[in-house]
Amino acid sequence: MEDLNDQSWQREDERGVFFVSTKPNLLDHDFINTAFEDPDMFWATRLPPDQLAKALSQSVTVGLFEVIPAAPPRSTTDEPSSPRDGSPTTDLPPQEALQQIGLARLVTDHVTFAYLSDVYVTPTKRGLGLFPWLIQCVKELLQAHPALRRAALLTGSDSLSKFYARALGVWDMAEEPRVTVMCRKAFNADGA
Repeated sequence: MEDLNDQSWQREDERGVFFVSTKPNLLDHDFINTAFEDPDMFWATRLPPDQLAKALSQSVTVGLFEVIPAAPPRSTTDEPSSPRDGSPTTDLPPQEALQQIGLARLVTDHVTFAYLSDVYVTPTKRGLGLFPWLIQCVKELLQAHPALRRAALLTGSDSLSKFYARALGVWDMAEEPRVTVMCRKAFNADGA
């Protein structure tokens, strides 16, 4: 099985260049915590940095990024360049930058089960087809689990339920015989 924390996809169209990656070192923790405060992620809340780092390290987090083109190198006029020595007229080649604009998180044992959570695209980048592409990338990750028995997600939206059914092939567990999904919203320290 491929390393689920080392997968990437790239897409380019007239609206820009976008990149999806599961590499943990690319994730912008500040962006993720800001997303958790967005009313569209009503189920999530900002986490202390250590708890966020632990949650991300214990899952496969799929980051969605916009590739920001590098600025052209600045020129200098100190000395003309010559074929025999390095050129002082330009800096090193510019590097592209990644700006995180979305995420999806798979809470998984990396073998038999995966739970899709925290799917988000920043409001300014919605309507560009990035959400369906992000979910297609998630589907490819799920398909890379050769022994995957079940993938699950929760949604409170009828339109998203229909989208996920089409995109991922999931269905409402209430339709499955002999299966009951049970949940408790929170456990407090006092046991309540």
